[in-house]
Amino acid sequence: MKPESRSDARIGAYTRWVIRHRWWVLAAAMAVAVAAGVGARNLGLSTDYRTFFSEDNPDLLAYERVEDVYTKNDNVLFVIKPRDGSEVFTPRTLEAVRELTEDAWQIPHSTRVDGITNFQHTWAEGDNLIVEDLLPAGDVSPDAAARVRAVSLAEPLLAGRLIARDGKATGINVRINLPGESQDELPATAAHVRQLERDYAERYPELEIKTTGVAMLNMAFAEAPMKDLPVVMPLMFGAFLLAIIAVLRSTGGTIGTLVVIMLSTITAVGVAGHLGVFLDPTSASAPTIILTLAVADSIHILITFRQRRRDGRSVRDALVEAMQLNAQPVFLTSVTTAIGFLTLNFSDSPPFRLLGNITAFGVMAAWAYSMTVLPAAMAILGDRTRRERVGLGDRLVSALGDAVARHYRPVLVATGVAVVTLALSMGRLQVNDRYFEYFGESMPIRQGSDFAFDHLTGLYQATFSLDAGESQGVSDPEYMATVAAFTSWLEQRPAVENVSSFSHTMQRLNMNMHADDPAYHRLPDARELGAQYLLLYELSLPYGLDVNDQINVDKSALRIDVTYGDIDTAELEREVAAAQAWLAMNGTPSMQDAFATGPALMFAKITRRNVAAMILGTGLGFVVIAVILMFALRSVRMGVISLIPNVVPTAMAFGIWALLIGQVGFAISVVAGLSIGIIVDDTVHFLTKYNRVRGELDAPDAVRYAFRSVGAAILANTLVVAAGFAMLGLSNFRVTAYMGLLTALTVVCALVVDFLLLPALLIAFDRRPARATAGEEHSTEISGVTVPAMG
Repeated sequence: MKPESRSDARIGAYTRWVIRHRWWVLAAAMAVAVAAGVGARNLGLSTDYRTFFSEDNPDLLAYERVEDVYTKNDNVLFVIKPRDGSEVFTPRTLEAVRELTEDAWQIPHSTRVDGITNFQHTWAEGDNLIVEDLLPAGDVSPDAAARVRAVSLAEPLLAGRLIARDGKATGINVRINLPGESQDELPATAAHVRQLERDYAERYPELEIKTTGVAMLNMAFAEAPMKDLPVVMPLMFGAFLLAIIAVLRSTGGTIGTLVVIMLSTITAVGVAGHLGVFLDPTSASAPTIILTLAVADSIHILITFRQRRRDGRSVRDALVEAMQLNAQPVFLTSVTTAIGFLTLNFSDSPPFRLLGNITAFGVMAAWAYSMTVLPAAMAILGDRTRRERVGLGDRLVSALGDAVARHYRPVLVATGVAVVTLALSMGRLQVNDRYFEYFGESMPIRQGSDFAFDHLTGLYQATFSLDAGESQGVSDPEYMATVAAFTSWLEQRPAVENVSSFSHTMQRLNMNMHADDPAYHRLPDARELGAQYLLLYELSLPYGLDVNDQINVDKSALRIDVTYGDIDTAELEREVAAAQAWLAMNGTPSMQDAFATGPALMFAKITRRNVAAMILGTGLGFVVIAVILMFALRSVRMGVISLIPNVVPTAMAFGIWALLIGQVGFAISVVAGLSIGIIVDDTVHFLTKYNRVRGELDAPDAVRYAFRSVGAAILANTLVVAAGFAMLGLSNFRVTAYMGLLTALTVVCALVVDFLLLPALLIAFDRRPARATAGEEHSTEISGVTVPAMG
């Protein structure tokens, strides 16, 4: 038997103290959890997609500058389509569109409503310019419906934007400007929108009506966690309960583990509430992740406890030995897991930083409760385990350990080939993010967005602000001609659905002022004439439908909104790059540096920013963890070797993801940092057990000891953690779902690496001689685990 070390003696004394004062320890832990937990009532839910961008994010700042110059672009889009597939240009359908357009002005915080019925149509009547709604109030006659059809399908500002090019669907766009004074503003707006949707669906059952838009998208960010709560959490808790019962086969152990994970989660979430945190769909998954990770410490301690009970130890002695054997690795895994999650602070997206910080705190809380509540609870609850036959899991991992130790060279080659093959497959990954597809198909925002894509228009836009270089410069013929040429070039792009450009209005006004002669459907050729047309048009517009959303106050710049079809973000970025190249080559000097902005581009770019930032953060995390292991294991060699099984699983998982899915998005960009702290757990437990006996045994026998002492716990822990993260795949928020699925895949890959590649590496490269006598057939018992020496 290996003599008890000084650290083991200290852990033993501490455990005996906890056992003696178990009731006081439990009471103190409960008091801490309650004090922290009351803070949960202060938690809020974020209702703005901008929460995904840091305040100094350059893309967000550029977008906000454009909104400050023109107007805020948050909107609600009603999409209306006859169920029988007919065109919308019937008297009854147009009447419904007009009524809904008028009622939409009553939506809280609406500032503008645009549809085909209130489109400001212009024409000449003698020498007068007439500007009025395309469908004026009153009964809708067949002739009026025919006129609406003719105008709207030919109008560049409507076709492909608020009227489908086949005439079978139309849209009503409501501009929303929330004051930001209360968290109730958006819910009140969304509730009014949905009530309108229901009312008109009942009043006009022959019409299918869906809603989408940025405002509804923001509302979905708040609703997604609430929709997940009654589904994901109960399923996860039930799966954990079954897994813990199956693994521990102990009522006391199950209860003790559940107490630890509940206290850990309550403490972390409560502290976040005390800090006034606003959760979002990403950070709202922190409690679920903490539940998953808090199981790990308890499982390692309790499996060792059961092994000692099976060997005949008393409850007290078994607890002492279990704590002695696991105190160091449990602490190391908790610290390294926390470090892994803290690397998410390198992310360019605040929700991932918040997720990392809450989870890191929860992991350390789980460690504290595992070292206090768990032994105290087990001392109270006891355990009925008696001497029994070694379980199937123990026999399987022991057999695997023998096989790997005996055939480590072929194992090393085979796993090496598999790792290299999967790592090379990562080159097939494509970065793509479409934020309306962040939500599951059961959510209204996804249904409305898909409906708009299928029947009306695209939802992804790029906005260009084209500077004229001087006040009143938008009336300059050369400037406006360049704008018109740019607009025409954009409209010819296959990916473009619609281009909203004031050059179309200027061309129509010039025609109107020449008695509607189609020959004059072109830009005015004199600056003064253009300025007069613009002034006359502005004076004729009704309240709420001015041109301030297209032209800035001093008429020195105008805005072009380009709506793209159902394209991915990679194609969107290529389209925008081509547009900016056109401006650089053909634009006036004042517009050559114009850039595109918009939420779609912001999400596309933040994915790339996250990938770049997390490469740095994850790399630093690996180095810090390796250094910690070097000191903890007192071996530079062990620290270096530990890097391989910690880096490899992520590469394998990304390779598998590339083969199965092929695309990487916003969530996937942080998985490497998120999983580093998780996958290192099993490596730490294996290495600490291996290193604990390496002085007495040679490398193959030390590997066998590690498999026998901790293999079953590693297997059980991996299954529980992988199942927990896989449950996140049920989330209605795809960012969380994909993050959970890929992390679960990474954890499974880590198990394969720790059971195959790591022991093979240790045997191949750890050539230190053992102090035990070699070449003799004997058995070595260390810490209660018997390892037959092979000689």
